[in-house]
Amino acid sequence: MANVLIVDDDPYVRELLIEFLTPYHYTLMAAETLSECLTLLPVGKFDLILLDINLPDGNGLEILPEIRQSASAPEVIIFTAEGSAAGAKTAMDNEAWDYILKPFSEQEILLNIKRALEFRASKKALQARFESIFDRSDIVGTSSKITTCLNLAAQCAKTDTNVLITGPTGTGKELFANTIHKNSNRKNAGLIVVDCAALPEQLVESVLFGNVKGAFTGADAARDGLIKKADGGTLFLDEIGELPLAIQKKFLRVLQERKFKQVGGTKVIASNFRLISATNRNLDDMAKQNTFRRDLLYRIKTFHIELPALQECREDIKPLTLHYIHKLCEHHGFETKGFKPDFLKMLESYNWPGNIRELITSLEKAILANADASILYPNYLPQHIRLHHIETSIQNKSENNKIHKKTGSEINPLSLQLPDKLFNPVQSLKQVKKYTAVETEKLYLDHVMRLSKGDLEKTCELAGISKSRLYSLLKTHQTLSKP
Repeated sequence: MANVLIVDDDPYVRELLIEFLTPYHYTLMAAETLSECLTLLPVGKFDLILLDINLPDGNGLEILPEIRQSASAPEVIIFTAEGSAAGAKTAMDNEAWDYILKPFSEQEILLNIKRALEFRASKKALQARFESIFDRSDIVGTSSKITTCLNLAAQCAKTDTNVLITGPTGTGKELFANTIHKNSNRKNAGLIVVDCAALPEQLVESVLFGNVKGAFTGADAARDGLIKKADGGTLFLDEIGELPLAIQKKFLRVLQERKFKQVGGTKVIASNFRLISATNRNLDDMAKQNTFRRDLLYRIKTFHIELPALQECREDIKPLTLHYIHKLCEHHGFETKGFKPDFLKMLESYNWPGNIRELITSLEKAILANADASILYPNYLPQHIRLHHIETSIQNKSENNKIHKKTGSEINPLSLQLPDKLFNPVQSLKQVKKYTAVETEKLYLDHVMRLSKGDLEKTCELAGISKSRLYSLLKTHQTLSKP
């Protein structure tokens, strides 16, 4: 059955929801704060989260992106006593299932939960089917953000809809375009790549549309344009934001009619192509500034895939490193090299402003500069990456020293202050012992969860307890901080 987390600081609401849901045999957990929710998130593998907005330690909408990007990517139903249009928009922008105002009826909440879980089940089935038939080629990574992008690519691959791929430089936009084409019904025809940023403005029109002989100075022969060459296949316009406005207007008509005329020509030519566009620019902002046609934007953005920066998917750095070390070594005729743990640690600590492209370049430099080495060491990496690692280490150490100077309690994570209620009036020794035992257990579990970064097996190993005992403790102490 489904795993459901209820996040609300009102005990009455929590108890009411538990009462509503118990007959349906869901696995239920509850949290009172954002920090508790984030602590339980990697533990519970939730299918659905019922999330209140106004919580003691913040606004529930603030953690929506983190919830949706977590490993289980649960569906989220927002409920609040104080609804707002802005809050509803934020919820929908982050793919919340629904936004419900309190008070709600039993029928209303149960119907929403039923529909959300049915949608999730059908989405999982569809994803499994796509994964079995979708060739992801060189797209490497298992992070939730890359998985989401792959799912979108799989969904649009078998259609002829226009696709816009956005994201920072070096995130693999052309690789995604290639993968979509390779999995499409047009895979046996060509993928015609046009780098709009590299085209001289005076030649853009003739390169795209072609020209008849004598159409302009230097046009000594008739030439087919790239739109014609894409007939039956896929036209990939990389950096489409660089297209001149005059060409945007003409290209919009081609998209509408799939027909065009060559430069200097009168004959109407048909081309049945599928369009994939890419850019690292914000086309919505450009449309507001009238530097990109809004009507063209609507046409090319039928299906949108936004690729994340590499620093948002740090868990993908290791598989990317393994993949590209093997590929680069094979390309240069070397045996595949291994690497030291510190080599990977340095890669994972770097911010990668150039994203995957910069990672590949850095790996290639390390491999070529040490061609005879069978193992890659941290000092083989480019100097700026090593300097960043050293600076970050010094900064972290300095911050830790400041904390320890301010308060000795930071050194001992289990420091416990007893409340006045135990001494005024004085409570029995038995009551004091009971309180300190419970609070110490709670602090200890919180500390071990932080050390293990939410890894259940590591937590059990450090604490010397079984997994069932850990679950029991988590259920008892629902006031843990984020690991």
